[in-house]
Amino acid sequence: MHSAMSLQIKCSVCLSDFTDPVTLSCEHSFCRECITGHLQASLGPSTCPECQRPYNEEDLKSSRLLRNMTSSVREHLAELKLDKSTSKEGAETLKLSEMERMLMCSEHDEKLKLFCETDQKLVCVICRDGDKHKGHVFKPVKEAAQINKGELKTALGFLAKDNGQLGYMIQQQTTEITKTEGKSKSLSAQISAQFEEMHQFLRQKEEEVKKELEKEEKKVTEFMQNNQSVINRRFMENKEKEIILQSALEIEQPDHFLQWWTEKGCPMTKNMKQKADMTPSNIKYTSRVKDLTVLPDSLFLGPHETHLQFFVWKEMMGSIKPVPESLTLKKSGESYLKVSPGGTRIRQADRVTALYKDFNPGTVSEKNFQAGQHYWEIEVGEKPDWTVGIKMGAEKQLSATKSAESEILLHLKHSKGYVLTCDGKDTTLNTRDKPQKIGLYLDCERKQVSFYNADNMSHLTQINYSSKQPCCLTLVPGLYLDGMNSDPLTVCSYEFNTGKH
Repeated sequence: MHSAMSLQIKCSVCLSDFTDPVTLSCEHSFCRECITGHLQASLGPSTCPECQRPYNEEDLKSSRLLRNMTSSVREHLAELKLDKSTSKEGAETLKLSEMERMLMCSEHDEKLKLFCETDQKLVCVICRDGDKHKGHVFKPVKEAAQINKGELKTALGFLAKDNGQLGYMIQQQTTEITKTEGKSKSLSAQISAQFEEMHQFLRQKEEEVKKELEKEEKKVTEFMQNNQSVINRRFMENKEKEIILQSALEIEQPDHFLQWWTEKGCPMTKNMKQKADMTPSNIKYTSRVKDLTVLPDSLFLGPHETHLQFFVWKEMMGSIKPVPESLTLKKSGESYLKVSPGGTRIRQADRVTALYKDFNPGTVSEKNFQAGQHYWEIEVGEKPDWTVGIKMGAEKQLSATKSAESEILLHLKHSKGYVLTCDGKDTTLNTRDKPQKIGLYLDCERKQVSFYNADNMSHLTQINYSSKQPCCLTLVPGLYLDGMNSDPLTVCSYEFNTGKH
């Protein structure tokens, strides 16, 4: 009875009587210190240890009723304990005798006075001399207990140290998770801001093009409306004459008709004739339509009507930052390798013989990179053989026939297709498209190199490196292939603000 009662005042976390008990919204109760520690130790959303229902610090409600009940049950159990102290002494004596029987050898009915270190078990003196424990090492129970307790303390100390480190790692990981979540929110805001800049540019450009359309519409319609006014004026004049003439024909009395003819009809018809002295047989009237024309629709916005998206995209590129970086390639001392005067293009020199047909020299960028993130685009066009990549170290040039241990290279080999070389090992890449431009992204902070199809910005591959040396871009124009691969590799420039691309 009292055992069941005592369970009602025990915290399920510490398994002790409640201390300053609090109740959650799910109606489960715990010590305030226990549930607060559980809350702080949780890496994610905290859940009730009993029913796994989520809770937070605001859900902790002090339970005065449970605190009073805990005190009352303690007092009641203390009284029961006092009343049964005598019977408890008898029970302890009985329990001691039972323990003594338990520590007797079940085989020889002797006390277990020795500990077999070989088998790690208690034995009696007779067991020691038997064949089962022949050659084993024995220790007296007390000595063996002290030795094993010492080992247990050592293990306990190790666990305490290990758990301390694990607890510290949990705190660090929680910090990093919080940092990542904060960074994600910051990046989300940054992404929204950058898209808002583009939206704002597009909205502004939309207003400009619409205003241009309104201006052009006003200009064209004004000209057409002036023409329509002339046509309307002549139409009304002719319509008025038509009505007058039609009314004259309805005059029945000849004398009245001739009187009208004399006063109005003759002058009116005379003005309508091409020549005033024409005879009745060849009368021709002057048309008021011949010199008029209906002006067709001429509203046209030029490229903003036929190529609107492309022209706006080109304008928008001038406001986009950052853009792929420009760089200069080092001049090569090789006579078979030509670098353009601006240092942005490289190609195999033209040849008149088949000598050195397998000679495949290359060069690197003048600038090295050891921090930050960098992106370049290299135009490879329709070349059947080329190499683009990153080289670690300060060597001046690279031969594609020898793969260095400090290179990450993407090749198009005319006989093998696309190949990635890292640490001297080749890996074949499967890609459906044949890029005209290769994008190369170097992340010096995370030590990653990524390659992209810059035509549609699809990801080709990514690889990590461990070198701490500065990096540089390396380009190899590929084998000459009897002149079929003489086109250059070009480092693209996106200097829109100066009109260069």
